[in-house]
Amino acid sequence: MDNTALSYHRKSRFYIIFILVGLCSFVQAQNKVDSITDDIKNKMFHRLKNFTFGFYIDAYVNQVLISRSDTSDIVPFSGNCPVENQIRLNVAAIEVEYNAEKIRGKLALQFGDAPNLLADQNVQFIKNLRQANFGFRIVKNLWIDFGYMLNPVGYESSWPVINQFSTVTVGGYFEPGSVLGVKLSYQVNDKFSIGFALGNPYSVAYAKNTHLAGMILLTYNPLKNLSITYNNFFGNQALVNADISNNIFYNNLIVTYNPVKLLELVGQLDFAIQTNSSLPPDTNMIASMFSGFIQARIPFNDHFAVMARYEFFNDPDGFLSGVYNFKGKTRGLLTYGIGCGVEYKPVKIGYIRVEYRYINSNTGNFVFHNLDSDNMQAFIFTTGVRF
Repeated sequence: MDNTALSYHRKSRFYIIFILVGLCSFVQAQNKVDSITDDIKNKMFHRLKNFTFGFYIDAYVNQVLISRSDTSDIVPFSGNCPVENQIRLNVAAIEVEYNAEKIRGKLALQFGDAPNLLADQNVQFIKNLRQANFGFRIVKNLWIDFGYMLNPVGYESSWPVINQFSTVTVGGYFEPGSVLGVKLSYQVNDKFSIGFALGNPYSVAYAKNTHLAGMILLTYNPLKNLSITYNNFFGNQALVNADISNNIFYNNLIVTYNPVKLLELVGQLDFAIQTNSSLPPDTNMIASMFSGFIQARIPFNDHFAVMARYEFFNDPDGFLSGVYNFKGKTRGLLTYGIGCGVEYKPVKIGYIRVEYRYINSNTGNFVFHNLDSDNMQAFIFTTGVRF
């Protein structure tokens, strides 16, 4: 072999060795990067393992029958599905929940028609914030939570997906709203839990009511298919600069019972009294309110169900509903109503419902159809997914 060939052969071996060494170094470096990335991923997944992320979207059509040119297009006393004769978005929401052994938290942001209810546009405050609270476990089964919390009063929710009927009863519309405060809850045993909360109604801005309200929460499950819940709400509901106090004591009783596999029953009764709230001539008297509903749901299988409901609301002094005048009569709202519906769940996380609802105010109070009728009928179509 001549010198030229020998030199070429040596150079070739050098290049091959150089490439092999480079490849080994690259592989080692890559393995090191991968190990760092995997370590970061493992730490992130470890921190996220207690988190739950959710999304909820709900659309509706509230088709009011015999509409009489209601210029507002808002169905009175609606806890959701408020706009008539249009395809609308009830709720679009994002939920983040954290649950660990000694700490928990919940954040829920909502948008759509439902968050715009219950307050005039110029006084709505944190309407897009449904929940924002966190809590610590003090001892076993005893928790303390802080922040913006849903009021436990009432079986119904402004989120249709949580309800058996999408629409909320008139009584549910007038129930106390969410509060900013602190809550203690204790699971006594498998059948009984208790709680106490203290906070401020926080649905409007500028501290128009800075008086604290209290709540007591009791749940008892004597049988596997029977649950009894009692909640109350008490405090001064007068505005901050008012000369008198309007102390309310609101009581809420909920009973759920499934006597057989294909029958789900729910009954609710609300009773409230408030000081200095009666109609003239003596406005210093105590006013009272009664409301409630009973409803039944029959789930034929995992996909189909039918529902029926009867509801009533009676606020003679109007301290919750306001006062109406018609043909010489002055009193608060009195209504009763019936409803029925069909539900189809194509998937576990989604639903489609069609409901018929009839509401009547038989005291001569024309409160529906732009104050032109004492009754209202509607078909309500709702559909949503929550995952």
